[in-house]
Formats: sequence, structure tokens, C-alpha cells
Amino acid sequence: MKGKLITFLILLSVLLVLGVYFWKPSEKLETNQPIKDVEMQDSYKTFTYVITEISGNDYYGQSLDGTTKIYFNRKNVKFPIEDNIQVKDKILAYVESENHIGGLVKIEKLE
Repeated sequence: MKGKLITFLILLSVLLVLGVYFWKPSEKLETNQPIKDVEMQDSYKTFTYVITEISGNDYYGQSLDGTTKIYFNRKNVKFPIEDNIQVKDKILAYVESENHIGGLVKIEKLE
């Protein structure tokens, strides 16, 4: 009887250890998710501009400090522009890290 009780306690302990071991990797998967998002953000650079002119689907803008300019066509941005952008609106332009000129990925209107 004593042997069965000791065997039962050992098996129960092993089961608890395995349960704790397999429970923790799922928590690690959740903490790894933001790292993927950070890696995606690292693949793009962002620049802030003020829209100075709109001509049909063509948008012209200038950086906040006035040193650089931007031109883009609404149809040539990889992700569709969902915001209604007007003259004097501030925008955030996402561009590919290696290709600033032709690599416009996304435009967001800043409030």
C-alpha cells in the first residue's frame, strides 16, 4: 500500500512539472509577438510632412523644417490611403529603408 502511494505521488509530481513546463511556452509566444511588430517597424522609416498642394490624385508636401519635399500619387502608394487629406494637413509617410524615393509604402494623416 505504501509503495502504491509513493508511486502515485511521484507520478502526480511528474504530471505537475510537465503541466507547468508546457504552460510557460504559450506565455513566451505572446511576449514574442511584439518583437515581430518591432522588426516590421524597423524595415520602414517614417517622415513627417505638411501637404502644400493637391492636384487631382497628386499630393505635394514639405517637411516640417522645410528641408525636404515629397510628391506622391494616391494610386501609387502600396497601402490605400483611407484618410481625407487636405492642404495644410500633417502626414506621416512610411518608406522602405533602402528605397526612400520609390518605396512609399503608406501615408497616415496626423491629427
